[in-house]
Amino acid sequence: MKLPSLLRAPFGPAELFPAVLSGTVFAIVPLAAFLSFSVQPLAGKLLLPVQGGAASTWLGTMLYFQSTLLLGYGWAVWLLRRPRGVQVAATAGLALAALAASRLGWIQASPWGGLGGVLLTLTVATLPAMVLLFSIAPLMHGWLRGQGRPVPYHLYAISNAGGLAAVLLYPLVIERRVGLSDQMFVWHGLLGVLAALTAAAGIAALRCAGAAPPAPEPAAEPIGFRRIATWVGLSAATCLGMLGATHHLAAEIGSGPPAWVGPFGAYLLSYLVVFSGIWQPRFNLVSLGWLAISLSGFMLTKGVSDATVNGPTALWLLSLTAAGSFFGNGLLHESRPRERFDLFYLSAAAGGVAGGLLATFAAPVLFLRPSEFLAVSCGLLMLGLVRLVDRRQVLVVAVALVIVAAPVIGLDWQQTRRDEAGALRVRRFRNLYGCSLLRYEEGGLVLFNETTSHGSQLTASAASRTRPTLYYTESSGVGRVIEELQKSRPAIAVGVIGLGAGTLAAYARPADTMTFWDIDPKAIRIARDFFTFVPDSPGKKILLERRDGRKGLEASRDDFDLIVVDAFTGDGVPPHLLTREAFAAYFARLEKRDGILAIHATNRYANFFPIVGATAHSLGWSSLRVGTRIEHTTQTRDWDCTETRYLLVFRPGRLAQVASWLPAREDDGRVTRTLTAYEPLPPGDAIVWTDDRHAQLDALDFVRYLTEP
Repeated sequence: MKLPSLLRAPFGPAELFPAVLSGTVFAIVPLAAFLSFSVQPLAGKLLLPVQGGAASTWLGTMLYFQSTLLLGYGWAVWLLRRPRGVQVAATAGLALAALAASRLGWIQASPWGGLGGVLLTLTVATLPAMVLLFSIAPLMHGWLRGQGRPVPYHLYAISNAGGLAAVLLYPLVIERRVGLSDQMFVWHGLLGVLAALTAAAGIAALRCAGAAPPAPEPAAEPIGFRRIATWVGLSAATCLGMLGATHHLAAEIGSGPPAWVGPFGAYLLSYLVVFSGIWQPRFNLVSLGWLAISLSGFMLTKGVSDATVNGPTALWLLSLTAAGSFFGNGLLHESRPRERFDLFYLSAAAGGVAGGLLATFAAPVLFLRPSEFLAVSCGLLMLGLVRLVDRRQVLVVAVALVIVAAPVIGLDWQQTRRDEAGALRVRRFRNLYGCSLLRYEEGGLVLFNETTSHGSQLTASAASRTRPTLYYTESSGVGRVIEELQKSRPAIAVGVIGLGAGTLAAYARPADTMTFWDIDPKAIRIARDFFTFVPDSPGKKILLERRDGRKGLEASRDDFDLIVVDAFTGDGVPPHLLTREAFAAYFARLEKRDGILAIHATNRYANFFPIVGATAHSLGWSSLRVGTRIEHTTQTRDWDCTETRYLLVFRPGRLAQVASWLPAREDDGRVTRTLTAYEPLPPGDAIVWTDDRHAQLDALDFVRYLTEP
């Protein structure tokens, strides 16, 4: 049978093009969502080596994609009010522009820096493509609606299924197995497939126009300001809650795709289920109960305390995120319009942008701790109680507020008192980079960033203030290396990525120089104004630079005897600091002085040694893991000590010398060490991080993180 006859049977001319339209729409919508959600982490990873790990990089990336989401929806709303021929022609033109103008590879060559530079770079590289991708879902709704069908809200579920697939697959599969250059190639190829499918759908939509009964006029359904505000508010609340939960996870395992999987996945899953057609009003009541239970569980295991977010606490966090997302989006589904889906989608997109802006700019000002997540949960729970009694009086709202807020505030007060027990005074700081806490204790001062201690200082006397403490004591890996370098060299130059309390400045002699790089202005202020390691250091020159450490070293023309990478985010180290290209920049500054690279790797759930060892070995350098356990302090060494792990990288000929600096036992067993030299693995087993291929899950035991108490 010839192909034309296949096309004619079993469809007649009147049935063929509606079937083609439906088939292509069901392929286009999830593909567009997959491409839009997978390009976001791809663009962020492309930006890191050229922009650095500054907040402007991640903030600019988030703001750009949220803005283009709103722009894409706005474009679709405007286009759906035009004649069908104009819609198809404009969409085809936009698809051609997207194919011609998408230049993901150019991101790595962008000359612009800072927040404005990130936004401008992404605009030049992807704007037509992002407007096309984000406009697809509402546009396809309109084309199907033009056939006289009911508003196909199930396409919203299908779209979020594509987004959910991208959110799950990117950290678990894509970034671990596919390099960025190959990701760009595949992404551009799929964009071409999307453009072809969109053209086919447009032709079918044109042939269907006039064959179907006219859809009801959207303007016939009046939509008031209060209803629009409800859509915006609910969308903003669920987005803010999801971002707040992500903040907690990122503080433990580092900011990157693994931290987004749970909260963002739960958020998208709620859209998928709620708008799939199976959602019933009674499910909102179930979600409300789920929300109350999850809020109680999270408050009892974490709440506002400084407890680590892992194991059961992380599971309660994800449960609370999911419950809030299902309840909020259930209410959104309940209030959806019969016809004005275009305005509904635009309002929801505006709410998502508002939630992102609130999380980024307002929350750090309003909350000294990351409490916006709890505030959203309480607000949704209170809204549910008011709906249950079906009364909107001020007294009812006030009573509902007390019922919800009183237990949370009570636990808040109890947890705060428990965390601050024994402290003379506590000060909290927060900005875009996270939350810090200073504990003033009798005889000392301790700095915490989220749930990780970043430094301490003795304050009992002028002499005690000069003693290095915590991870940086004299018997730690970095302490011993500094002491040995100082024995053989009249002056040493040290570069440090990550400032903390500035403890390493205590080692500087009058002839020594130290340069610290840190991207967080809050960290620089704390080290200068509250700790005295940097101000009182006897070093010849102690510099504090607000800059990404890798970018600072790449721009530096100084040579160093030692470079220390101490850029912690909970259990995560920013991957762009550990790639082959980053190591090449470090080694260029170490080679002249035959220097050493020391990487602080005191982690709970991450093991960077196989990656660091393989990456350094690929450049011809050797690695040594140093685990140090110190039983107790003495009057002269190791005050406020803790167990530490450092990874040392150096020229191969220095292995025996460096190992001799770090004996297995010292001081009658008070100090014990475990030394492990990196043994090269077969090429297929070694994991070498490069700017093109690196993944946090290579080093992080994610299952253990979620299941171990």
